[in-house]
Amino acid sequence: MEEHLAAPLLPWWRRFGGVLRHRNYRRYFLGQAFLLVGYWIHSIALAWLVWRLGGSPLLLGLLAFCDQGPTLVLGPIAGAVADRMDRRILLLFTQSILVLVAAILALLTLSGAVTVEMAIGATLSIGIVNAFDGPTRQAFVAELVGLDGLRSAITLNSTLFNVARLVGPAIGGFLIAWAGEGYCFLAKALAGLPMIAVLAALQVRSIQSAAGRVGVLAEVAAGVRFVFANPNARDYLVIVGVCSFASVPYFSFLPMLAEDVLGGGPDAAGMLMSITGVGALVAALLLFMMEKMPLTWVPIGAAALQGASLILIGLSGTLWLTALLALPMGFAALSQQLSSNALLQQSAPDNMRGRVLAFYTMMLLGTVPVGAMVAGLSARAFGLPATTVLGGCTCLLIAACVAWLIKRRQ
Repeated sequence: MEEHLAAPLLPWWRRFGGVLRHRNYRRYFLGQAFLLVGYWIHSIALAWLVWRLGGSPLLLGLLAFCDQGPTLVLGPIAGAVADRMDRRILLLFTQSILVLVAAILALLTLSGAVTVEMAIGATLSIGIVNAFDGPTRQAFVAELVGLDGLRSAITLNSTLFNVARLVGPAIGGFLIAWAGEGYCFLAKALAGLPMIAVLAALQVRSIQSAAGRVGVLAEVAAGVRFVFANPNARDYLVIVGVCSFASVPYFSFLPMLAEDVLGGGPDAAGMLMSITGVGALVAALLLFMMEKMPLTWVPIGAAALQGASLILIGLSGTLWLTALLALPMGFAALSQQLSSNALLQQSAPDNMRGRVLAFYTMMLLGTVPVGAMVAGLSARAFGLPATTVLGGCTCLLIAACVAWLIKRRQ
C-alpha cells in the first residue's frame, strides 16, 4: 500500500529537486526563506502598532494606503526599470534600503519614541521601495531557472511564501505580546541580511540591455499595448485587482477583526494569519502537484471561493468559526493569485516580463490602498462584518462576469 502511494508522489518531488538543482536559484531560495519570515513578522507588528497607538480603522486604512499605494502609482515605471536594468543589482539596492528602514523603525520603537506618524512614514518609504522590488524579484526568477522551470519555481516560491505566512505571524504575535513590536522590526532587519549576501555573491548574466532602447514612457506604453491586446491577460488582471480590493477588510483590518469583532488580541490576529497561510500552502502544493492541469478556469473558481469565504467570515462573529474559515480563505486567495501569475508569465516574452508583472503587482497590491480607504470608511459607518460581506459579494460578482466573458469568446 505504501509503495503504491509513494509512486505517484515521486514526480512531484523530482520537479522540486529539478528546480533546486539550479545553484543560483537554490541560494536565492534559501535567502528568501529568512526574508519572507521577517516580512510576515514585520507585517503583523506594524498593523498592531498603528492600531495600538491610534485605535482607528481609518489609520489602518491609511497604513495600507501608504504600504501599497506607491505600487499603484509607480508600477508601470517600475516594470520598465526592471526590464532595462540588471535585476540583481536593482534587487541588491532595494533590499539594502528595506533593511535600513526596518532597523530605524526598530530603534524608534524600542526607544519609545515611535509615533503613528513615524510608523506611517516608514511604511510609505517601504511601499515606494517595494514598488520596484516586487516585479523585479518575480521577473528575476526566470533568469535563475529559465522558462522550462518557471512554473515550478513560481509555485515553489509561493509555497515558501505561505510557509513563512504560517510561521511569521505566529512568531510576530508572540513577540508583540512578550516584548513589543520593536523586536519584530529588529527581526525584519536581521532577516534581510542573508538575501543581501546572496544577491551580492550571485553570478548571473542579465538578459537586459539598455542599448538601443526607447524612453521609459515609451516602454510603459508598449507594456500597456501588450496587455490590452491579450483578452485573457486582461481578464486575469481584473480578477486579481477586484479580489485584492474586496479582501482588504480581512487582510488589512485583521487587528480590528481580532480585537473588536472576535474579542481576541495580537495572538489571535497572528493565529488567523497563520491559519490563512496553511490554506494558502495547501493551494500552492496542490497546484504544484497538478502541474500539467490547465489553469484557465482556476482564477475564476478561486475568486468565487474567496467571495464565499469572505461572506461567511463577515457573518461569523466567533473566533473558532473565523479560524476555520481562514483555511478556505487562504486557499482561494493563493490559488487565484498563483494561477493568474503563472498564466501571465507564460504569455510574456523575456523583454516584456517585468512590465507584465508590474501590472500584476499593481492589481494585486496597488488596489489595496484604495480598498483600505473605502473599507475604513465603510467599517466606521456600517461595521467591519458588513464591509467584509460586501467584499465577498464583489468577488462572487467578478467571478461570474469573467466566466461569462470567457464563455462568450469561446
